[in-house]
Amino acid sequence: MASEKQVFPTIPAKSWWTLRKRFIQAIPKQVTPAYLVTVLGGKEQSAKTNVLRGLQVVGLVDEEGFTTNKATLWRDDTTYPEVCKQILDELYPTELQDAVPDPASDREAAKTWFKATTSCGETAARQMTALYALLMEADPSVGNETKERKTEKTKSRESTRQPTPSGKLQQSELANQQQEPPRVPTRGLEMPEMRLSLEIRIDASVTPEQIDLIFASMAKHLYRRDDEGQ
Repeated sequence: MASEKQVFPTIPAKSWWTLRKRFIQAIPKQVTPAYLVTVLGGKEQSAKTNVLRGLQVVGLVDEEGFTTNKATLWRDDTTYPEVCKQILDELYPTELQDAVPDPASDREAAKTWFKATTSCGETAARQMTALYALLMEADPSVGNETKERKTEKTKSRESTRQPTPSGKLQQSELANQQQEPPRVPTRGLEMPEMRLSLEIRIDASVTPEQIDLIFASMAKHLYRRDDEGQ
C-alpha cells in the first residue's frame, strides 16, 4: 500500500523504451545524468529531474545511480512482466489498481485519481498516468510496436509530401508527351501513284530512226531504264 507521502514516478514512455533497448544491448554499471543525455538527448538537469529520479523510485537504479538486479530482470522479455507487477505492488495502492485496472483505455479516471491523491497539476497527473498505464500493460513488445508506428507515420508523411520543382517539371514533361499525337512511321509505305501527261510534237522531217531515239531517251529519263531493260 502507498503511504500519504509516497511519490509516484514520472518517466516518459519514449525514455522508458529507449533506455530498455540500450540496457538490452549493454546494461550500464551506473546511470548518471551524463549517461542519460548521451542516450536520450536533452540537458543534464532535465534528465536528472524527469528520468533519473523516476528510475530511482521504481528501483531500476539506487540512490547513487548504480543499476540493480531489478534492472537486469527488466531488460529481459521473459521477466519484464514480473518486474512491472513488482513495481505496481510496491508503489501503487490496491484501490487504484482495482478502480482503474485498464488505464490505457480509461486514462481520465487514472488521471483524476492522481490529481486527487497527490494534489498535482494536469501535466504531472498525465505523466503519472502514462507510466502507470505502461506498468499495467506489462508488454515488452509495445516498445517495438511504437517504433513501427513511428516508421509508418514517417513513410506516410513522405508519401503525401508535395513534389519538388524538379518533380513538377518531370510531371509536366510527361503530360506534354502524353498529349502529343503519336507519330506514324513512314518507312516501308508505298509512294502515291503519279500520272504524267506528255504532249510531243515531232516535225515531219524527222526520220523513224530519230523518233525511236527520242522515245528511248524519254523512257530512260522517265522510267530510269535503258534499252536493255525494255
